Amino acid sequence: MIFVFAGGGALGCGGAAEGGAGPETAGQTAPKVEEPEQAEEVVEDSGTLDILSDPPQDVLLDGKPIGKTPLTNHRVKMGPHDVTFLDPAEGDRTMSVNVSPGDHQTVKLDHPPKIREQK
Repeated sequence: MIFVFAGGGALGCGGAAEGGAGPETAGQTAPKVEEPEQAEEVVEDSGTLDILSDPPQDVLLDGKPIGKTPLTNHRVKMGPHDVTFLDPAEGDRTMSVNVSPGDHQTVKLDHPPKIREQK
């Protein structure tokens, strides 16, 4: 008298539920594996800027305030950017920079020397 419950037992124990849980688990695992790869791509598609001026000045990057100089290792996406130094006394100055992946560039505002008239 042997009863065959093995086949029925597997179905009765939630074989269908386990099959349903398997793809959900695999679906949840796949995005977690892909997220770090996407994060690495963002790093590869960016560069850094050192933005300097003397005296220190407020700076806009592509029209948005990012702080006061000196700014070092400021991460930016690759491509063209406008760096604007806000100088109420002598007028704002904008410089353009094109950043390639992995680039580290310096944008420095040098004020021209003041010419003194001799009397």
